[in-house]
Amino acid sequence: MITIDEQKCTLCGECVPICVRRILQMGEGSVEIIDPGMCLYCGHCKAVCPADAFQFSEGNDQFLPVPSKEEIPSAAPFFRFLRRRRSLRLYQARSVEKTKLTLLIEAGRYAPTGSNRQACEYAVVGGRKALDEVCTLAIRNLQEQGKELQKVIDEYTRKRRPLPEDIASRQTLPSVWDRIARKWEEGVDQLLHHAPALIVIHMKKGLATTPEIDAAIASTHMVLMAETLGLGTCYIGFLIWAIENSKKLKSFLGIPEDNKALVAFTVGYPKVEFLRFVARNPARANWVGEFEG
Repeated sequence: MITIDEQKCTLCGECVPICVRRILQMGEGSVEIIDPGMCLYCGHCKAVCPADAFQFSEGNDQFLPVPSKEEIPSAAPFFRFLRRRRSLRLYQARSVEKTKLTLLIEAGRYAPTGSNRQACEYAVVGGRKALDEVCTLAIRNLQEQGKELQKVIDEYTRKRRPLPEDIASRQTLPSVWDRIARKWEEGVDQLLHHAPALIVIHMKKGLATTPEIDAAIASTHMVLMAETLGLGTCYIGFLIWAIENSKKLKSFLGIPEDNKALVAFTVGYPKVEFLRFVARNPARANWVGEFEG
């Protein structure tokens, strides 16, 4: 719930135009809330109010002063920092401290979400025994998916029919998953790369307006925070496929049945030091309209 302290409000009007839902208007003694039920609780009004007249029933103590402009990194070093992050698949055996993993979750918590739904939840896995169980369940499920996919591919081949686009794009997966399974039996982890920690972002189905985007933004905050803590990360897309196809794995991770796993990434201390930035293809962008500078 949001309220306005009429004694503090100076009628400066800063809050009215910044309200996303346009539910604020100038009153006689203070700004008025026209329709409280339409509020997104985004906090823009409180963030710009010089008198701090807005009060929130939850999270009111989190509206701390923003850093000064001098504290914000300039573009060049920040861009270098962004380029520094890359996928890590060689980890030290040492575990990742819970305090650092908590900082990653906090970084994800403050990521923007569509309509301010804040629906992201996190499953955090640590310890060799638990991680090995995740690997075993995931690889077993991926193999099963691979067998079913191969049956479909073989049927199209037998009938000499071209593979549909969605199947053609996945036709190499059965062999890839078989190779991962064989390596796992040999003691080599090509799924989670023997990482000491794993984080899965999931959320209740139907709660968010943009679930995939919300999870992607949150995870980006988290993996960049990991870089500042001396940690490396790697996104594991295959694990999401396994979680969403294995009730046993989903249950083991503590993810509710009506929640959907969206992003997974490993976390750990690097066993290798990268000396150069990663290469990327040129950006493909079309510019519409007129621009200056």
